[in-house]
Amino acid sequence: MYNKNIGKSLNKAKGDAGEKIAAEFLEKIGYKIIKTNFRSGHKEIDIIAESENGVLNFIEVKSRFENKFGKPVEAFDNNKKNKIIEISLFFMNKFNIGKKPVNYGLISIEFIERGSVKLIYFENACD
Repeated sequence: MYNKNIGKSLNKAKGDAGEKIAAEFLEKIGYKIIKTNFRSGHKEIDIIAESENGVLNFIEVKSRFENKFGKPVEAFDNNKKNKIIEISLFFMNKFNIGKKPVNYGLISIEFIERGSVKLIYFENACD
């Protein structure tokens, strides 16, 4: 008998692996990770990071292990973009962040055979 909770926990583990790879990538290119997995209700932003030029980046990470569900970037629709913008405003209000340049990004991660990873960073994903 199939336990659907096992599938959910496996997907969460895979998503967590993608977010870890994304955070490591951002640090390598000079970003300072401020917060990961910031939640407000049912909304979440995967990574909040500040770039070297002082821009506050709200970054969604989409990972895929098989192409049967499409490319990661295809899961970043207008609904997801709106949720990220909403939670970024909540974050900035909660922590009393004044006028600061803000950017919304997407990191697409595809796990391919033999442990290889294809990572694409869309720095301005909501433009």
